Amino acid sequence: MCFPLLNSLYHGDIGTGFRKAFESYVVGDSSVVLLAHSQKELVGILIGSFQTDIDWEGETARIDAIIVDEKHRRTGIGKKLGQHFFALAKKRRCKAVKSRVNIRNRTAQEFHERLGFAKADTYEYILEFFDKGLDLERTS
Repeated sequence: MCFPLLNSLYHGDIGTGFRKAFESYVVGDSSVVLLAHSQKELVGILIGSFQTDIDWEGETARIDAIIVDEKHRRTGIGKKLGQHFFALAKKRRCKAVKSRVNIRNRTAQEFHERLGFAKADTYEYILEFFDKGLDLERTS
C-alpha cells in the first residue's frame, strides 16, 4: 500500500529486506505510521518512533521518514502529518522531536525549518559492518 511512496523517498534504492524490516518496524510499540489520503489515494506518509534519550533525560520522538507524493507537495499535507506527529509526541510528554535530513536535500531542510526545526550542533556517524565483512570481534 505505501511502498510506492517509500520507493520514491529512497529513489528506488529499497533492498530486498526492506518490506520485512518495515513490517517488523510498524508492529513495534514505539513506532507510528501516519498516512494521508486524498480521494482514496495515498498521498503522504510519516514514519516516526519514540525512544528514551539519555541526553534529553526522557523520551524523544523521531521522524524517521516523511514523504508526500510529488503531485501533492506544497498543499499542506506534509505540515499536517508533522503537526499530527507533534501532537502524539506531546501527548507522550516527549522532550523533543528529532529528524534526520540528507545534507544535500535543501528542499527537505527548508521544509523542516518551516515546521519549526532548527539545525542541531551534532553530527551523525555511521559504522557499517553487515555488508562490509567487518569482524566485530577483531575491532575492539
